[in-house]
Amino acid sequence: MDALPYDPLFEELINDYLEKGFAVSNKLFNKLEIDGLRELALKERSEENFRLAGVGDKFNFQKERSIRSDKILWLYRADAHDSEKIFFEKIDRFIQYLNLSCYAGILRSEFHYAIYDPGTFYERHSDQFKGDDSRRFSMVLYLTEDWNKGDGGELTLYMAASANGKVLIEPMSGRLVFFDSSIEHEVLLSKAQRISLTGWMRRR
Repeated sequence: MDALPYDPLFEELINDYLEKGFAVSNKLFNKLEIDGLRELALKERSEENFRLAGVGDKFNFQKERSIRSDKILWLYRADAHDSEKIFFEKIDRFIQYLNLSCYAGILRSEFHYAIYDPGTFYERHSDQFKGDDSRRFSMVLYLTEDWNKGDGGELTLYMAASANGKVLIEPMSGRLVFFDSSIEHEVLLSKAQRISLTGWMRRR
């Protein structure tokens, strides 16, 4: 396969990840793309297509509000709208770039919308299931239109190398977070509605 053209945004994301163990970008998706995804998520929510999220893999799946209380809607390429197709195309290019530059071995990805209403959260956890490391990287793209300090819903990454053992990331609109799926993290209590696209890049 021929090398992909140099992409400074992809390079910045990969270099930040290699340096810190996670990466944050506010440039990968533009406002028009974010607005389109948000509108689709809110439309699906208004039609009551979201469902309470669960925890565990297919063998140990359960819905436990004391651990996780957001609602989600899975994205499927066959049913994707225009904004979602643009999202998938950009993610696919990034995966191809990542595989060629870092030999990451990513074979597929999966994503869902997640909505945290006021009073919801997701306790500390890892995206890798016990005995299953097929999820290699996690990614969150924030779609919330007007997030302000005090609204909650921040992502906390538990990083041993950081000053206090954790990194707090504010869910600003258009912000993308990329990190190793083995890293433990949590979503703090939301005090206002928080919307995102969340998913994983998988080796199998």
